[in-house]
Amino acid sequence: MSRRLRNIKPRKVNRGAFEEQKQREEKKLETQRALLFILPLLMVAVLLVGIFFGYKFYQNENRDHDAVAPSDAAGGDPYASNPMFYRAVSSATPLDQSFVPETEECCGVQVAPEMKNALERLVADGREKGYDFLVREGYISFEEQKTRYEKMVETYRKDKKASLVMAEMQVRRTIPPAGESEQQTGLLVDLSVKTDGKFADTPAYAWLVRNCVGYGFILRYPDQENTGGLAYNSHLFRFVGEENAYRMRALDMSFDRYIRYISAH
Repeated sequence: MSRRLRNIKPRKVNRGAFEEQKQREEKKLETQRALLFILPLLMVAVLLVGIFFGYKFYQNENRDHDAVAPSDAAGGDPYASNPMFYRAVSSATPLDQSFVPETEECCGVQVAPEMKNALERLVADGREKGYDFLVREGYISFEEQKTRYEKMVETYRKDKKASLVMAEMQVRRTIPPAGESEQQTGLLVDLSVKTDGKFADTPAYAWLVRNCVGYGFILRYPDQENTGGLAYNSHLFRFVGEENAYRMRALDMSFDRYIRYISAH
């Protein structure tokens, strides 16, 4: 063994410092374990508090809306005399062939008397904004709807070489059978403008959707929860009265949901 190796003395281990370091490491691990246990509990607690206050807010909002139910409005409900006003028409709730509503001429079509003035104002105000709205359809009788539906089914069968069942299933998404069309109520109108493209892509449509509630109208078949599975239709607007229209927008409800909502209240 060389002299250099013999002169190297073994280093003494400081057991106190070692134990202290070991204890610090153990405390660190315990702290980490505690955090891993506590953090999920804190997150659950925060979530529960959020749900609680969210529910309270929801109750307060609904309480405010319920205080102004249509039937309790000052002076009573001006539409209570029309049995179709709070009715969604569909395959589940069809109209009989004998049902013929009272209508008046407005903008070249027949409509329910309740909506005549509102429709005239909407068209006139739209024209002032530079939008020349066309009222293409209003009231459609049971017989006319029957003819229209059957013609479309036959055309689809020929063009697509489809069975009767398949043709009816496809056609009824855009044109309901007789008795299932809300146009038979006289409260639904088909609006458009002259355009080379889609009505939904025009500034006129954007203005209409934004302002229709001020005249008591709503887009009847938005892309959600439509009666009878009918597809989105940018042309069909239903008259519901200004109060109901504003409430539906505030509650973010389609007509179908709104009818269920006021029935339950």
